[in-house]
Amino acid sequence: MEPAIDLLSWAALMGGGFFYVVGAIGLNRMPDIFTRLHAVSVSETLGVGLLTLGMLLQAGFTLVAVKLVMIMVVLMWTGAVATHALARAALHDGEKPLLADKGGALMPTDPVSLFPELGVRLAAPLKSEIVEGDSPGPADAGSAESEALAEVGYGADEAEANPDAERPDSAGPDSTGKDDR
Repeated sequence: MEPAIDLLSWAALMGGGFFYVVGAIGLNRMPDIFTRLHAVSVSETLGVGLLTLGMLLQAGFTLVAVKLVMIMVVLMWTGAVATHALARAALHDGEKPLLADKGGALMPTDPVSLFPELGVRLAAPLKSEIVEGDSPGPADAGSAESEALAEVGYGADEAEANPDAERPDSAGPDSTGKDDR
């Protein structure tokens, strides 16, 4: 039984290492930030899972195995959150994802033209960009941008508005720090 566990453990460790190498190659070879994030996040998920599995097989049912599982959960959680935050910040900075046109060539594509609701989210500044006393809302109520968004059905009234966007008339979290939504 011992050689079978060692063989499975080494296979998982080698597979995890392979996925990390593939992620590193993808990070260097992919054309834009979104495909780079995709390559790294997928390879990190598989790499962490397989490396942890290989180490779990070697550790057996011990306290070390519990610690390995806890480390894996933390890495899986933080990797997904970091990838999402980086992608959202890139979109907010104006990065355009590369999509293939009909001829197969990669072209920068405005994501708001594909997903109009994204325009509402991108119109509002990130919380880190709001200076004390500034209005955190997207645009003035009578502006052309807010009228265009209302035409496509986003922000036309409170029921259809983006629940994640900051509004100038909302007080935000109350004094206890809890969100009132």
